[in-house]
Amino acid sequence: MTQDGFQVRELMTLAVRRWLGCVVMMCSAAPLNAEVDLLQLAGFDAPRIEKLYPANEEESIGELAKLVYRLNRLSRESLQGSIPGDGAGGLHGSDIRLGRVVLVEGRVGKVQSLAVPDRLIEFLGLRTLERVTLDVADSTEVRSVEVVTSGLPPDTAIGDRVSGLGVVIETRESSGDQGNAVVAIAALPLQWFPENPQRVGWKLLTELGVGLGQLPGVASRNRQPLSSDDTELFYQMLSAAERISQTPSADRVAPAAVEPIELLKNPTQFTGEWIRMDVEVVQITRISVTEPSRVNQLGADHYYQIDAMGDLGDVKVKIDSSGDAADGGPVFQNRFPISLVFKTLPGFLQAKLDALGKADSIVVDITVPVSVDAFFFRLWSYPTAYMERFGGGDQFGPLLIGADMINREPTSADPAGVKIFGKIAAVAVGMGMLAMLVWSHRIRRGDRVVQQQRKQREAEELRLPE
Repeated sequence: MTQDGFQVRELMTLAVRRWLGCVVMMCSAAPLNAEVDLLQLAGFDAPRIEKLYPANEEESIGELAKLVYRLNRLSRESLQGSIPGDGAGGLHGSDIRLGRVVLVEGRVGKVQSLAVPDRLIEFLGLRTLERVTLDVADSTEVRSVEVVTSGLPPDTAIGDRVSGLGVVIETRESSGDQGNAVVAIAALPLQWFPENPQRVGWKLLTELGVGLGQLPGVASRNRQPLSSDDTELFYQMLSAAERISQTPSADRVAPAAVEPIELLKNPTQFTGEWIRMDVEVVQITRISVTEPSRVNQLGADHYYQIDAMGDLGDVKVKIDSSGDAADGGPVFQNRFPISLVFKTLPGFLQAKLDALGKADSIVVDITVPVSVDAFFFRLWSYPTAYMERFGGGDQFGPLLIGADMINREPTSADPAGVKIFGKIAAVAVGMGMLAMLVWSHRIRRGDRVVQQQRKQREAEELRLPE
């Protein structure tokens, strides 16, 4: 059965549609108040860390992989918060010791891969570690610091600027009375600022201070639900897109025109790319942001999810179903759901909500043809009522982080068929609603997760990670 057949039969039930709130447990470690908390949480003390370096045989590499794995389970904010003072830290001094959290910034001088022992690959989900030698400007000299990490972007080149946040695993005595100096650290995935970005979007993000080190990880999760691994880069890109929106149009880099089918066919080719797409808005949802660090990062306690439909042209898209429905998997033709997120609503959309008397509504159904300038994040998946009719499985679709939107409404009287087509699009999104994830917060150390779920439609919110 095609999507159009489903739309017509379900038209009268739009007002009473059921929202599928996909509650996914997200982990956000609470800020760590002391380095000892970090070491205890990671399971490493100073004697154990002493045995990690120089990591030139299987046992020490295996132990180092375990430390990197456990560090990757922590949030960047938790690590950053345990650096004394302003959070910048230093690379030498009397307080430099094994297990100390530091931030290292420099340029890539050398990269070496370390093979994780076979017995640990399945458990850790890591096949290799990267030993990255950085040329670091420390006081008046440039010296080398080794950073052992995971997930280094394959396009990283010698001379690229990177920053690493992690724990000290090797020190040496400094000259004079300066105490110890950092020799090596185990770190979270590096923030990457390439000298010669391969894509326009990457160049824009780098110029706006967004590290690209997490892009390969984002691309690897295409067609998966949003997770805590997406959180940091999502909010950074949302803030960057907002800054672009405040730049005069004449001063912006022109985005590449992209059709929805291109993102569906080759999503990894567009991760982080700056694109323009024609879509039709069908619903707007205000999303609350409750985590204090994210509110501070955004400068707001909410953003907007805009559900839209993109043109497929003559292409039909069939999604595999996990069930044994007699009709087979669902088929989308003509149009396909697109998810947009904006920090603030474009002015003309806000004016429309004001005119409708719905400026304070959480959810508003509205039909407007637009062109959107945005960064492509990735394909994300979510359960929908439409997919349930075929035995389950998840819907997937493009998630774009928007900077600007152009109204494509005709200036003359509404052409025949536009309003009818808009109603059909509204049903498609209504019955196959994109269920943004409700993010929960880890209240204390360990794995205790609190799930939050609104029960009334008026209070239900589609949330991205915090």
